[in-house]
Amino acid sequence: MKTEPGQPDPTLYIDRLLDDDAFCREAAAWSLGEIGDARAGRPLAGLILREVQAEAHEEVVRAAAGAIARLGATDALYALVRALCAFGRSEDVEEETVVEVVEALGEVGGPNAVREATERLVRETAGRTHARGLAVVCRVLLNRLSLCGDAAVATLKRLARVGPGEIRPIAQRVYTTL
Repeated sequence: MKTEPGQPDPTLYIDRLLDDDAFCREAAAWSLGEIGDARAGRPLAGLILREVQAEAHEEVVRAAAGAIARLGATDALYALVRALCAFGRSEDVEEETVVEVVEALGEVGGPNAVREATERLVRETAGRTHARGLAVVCRVLLNRLSLCGDAAVATLKRLARVGPGEIRPIAQRVYTTL
């Protein structure tokens, strides 16, 4: 995080996270990550939640997730997990967006956050009809999970054996590569 004197006041950029123009929101999120002020963590989390709820602009979500990672904003972990769950229910999500969110989750929250996000996704999708986005989220998330230590590998093994229908084959593929 940058703490040099003379850094711009983040308030202007935080206010721009509410702009009607997606390009302005994306630029503001990116700028907040560059400024490095911790006050931007919660507003960036709110931006992600609003964008995901509106199924709006993935470029904005990517910029906000990248900024959260640069800030190390632990108060934004919930928003990252919610975004992954929402992407799992969507019909169309870009893999690049999921990668950015998973990377931010891992960087800010560490291996436990990745494992918890996986568990939350599994709970929320169990027993439901699955959208195409679930396969994208699972591919990215489970591959990252395989790098998160013994507890995460145990979770991956369990999902490969008894995970929900659409998640099980992806978990099996990832587990066999370990």
